[in-house]
Amino acid sequence: MASAGAIAGAGLNDDLRPVAQSSGRLAPVGRVAAVSSAHARSGSGPGPCAAASAATIAGVDTAAARKIYAGEIHSNAVSADVAHVTGSRALLGALASSNTRAVYAAVHTIVYTPHWHIVRLRVVKAGRVLADVGGPYVIAPVSGALKWKGRTVGSYVMSVQDDVGYVKLVSRFIGVPVDLYQNGSFLMGTLQPAPSSVRKGSAVTVAGNAYQADVFDALAFPTGSLRVALLVPAPTSTVTAERCAAVRVGAWGRIAKHIAARLVPLAAHYQDLVDILRGTTGGLAFVRSGSARLAGAGPAWIPHGAIVRYAGRSWSVFAWEPFPPARIYLLIPSA
Repeated sequence: MASAGAIAGAGLNDDLRPVAQSSGRLAPVGRVAAVSSAHARSGSGPGPCAAASAATIAGVDTAAARKIYAGEIHSNAVSADVAHVTGSRALLGALASSNTRAVYAAVHTIVYTPHWHIVRLRVVKAGRVLADVGGPYVIAPVSGALKWKGRTVGSYVMSVQDDVGYVKLVSRFIGVPVDLYQNGSFLMGTLQPAPSSVRKGSAVTVAGNAYQADVFDALAFPTGSLRVALLVPAPTSTVTAERCAAVRVGAWGRIAKHIAARLVPLAAHYQDLVDILRGTTGGLAFVRSGSARLAGAGPAWIPHGAIVRYAGRSWSVFAWEPFPPARIYLLIPSA
């Protein structure tokens, strides 16, 4: 699977919130074993989600943000870029001969080669940094050894995403404000003015708008950590009246529709949408128009709000018709 960054440019509308900075730094879906829809449409659980709605939605948004982050560390695109680094004969030969100028030249070439996605690369030998090329604020580092003719001649730290790029991806794909913090201080983000600090579950009000914060840790480059804070708008009374299972499915559906709205024209990018949704939600996505398959693969028809049993697990279904009769299906692993 490609990283989120690698597929983000495919027809995406760049209608993004500005990123403010501080002054510092699919497998095919086959036969469905069973379908249950009556209770799923209203959601499981004894009653309305009520006060738990905000945390339920925040949990979905954070799960998607984590998946985007994971794609910047573990993906086919990242593996390909690691191979560019570890397989560079110019770099390995320069390290083996301790030619510092040649090491820097090789690193510079790797970082600035068109169509590769490396935003920063640091190369170290015997504890000494021989080259460090790329942007200043970088997230999701990947590291490893550099070997030449069977012996280790150095090590590298590499990243395919910078902080600004990650913030834009989260904002673009999930559609909620996101801010980054380092050492307790605001670094950059989209919510203005940014809260001076946030903690998981805290209530935040900015410009009269209420949010609930959800926070998780990410790695900074070359070491250290960042705190990623998603600021999820307070749900409406219509949402809080639903059961929590329905709130959860609706939150995933909102993300799916948010991404679809940024693929222009959507009809030309159904396969891109399927790929992005698979990487962002961890679910299965496909598009059909009547009996015709337009992208992905799946059953001919599943009702919106159903719970289906497939491949040994249960899936919740969100579906909509952006341009009838084309219908987009998103199957999310049930909680």
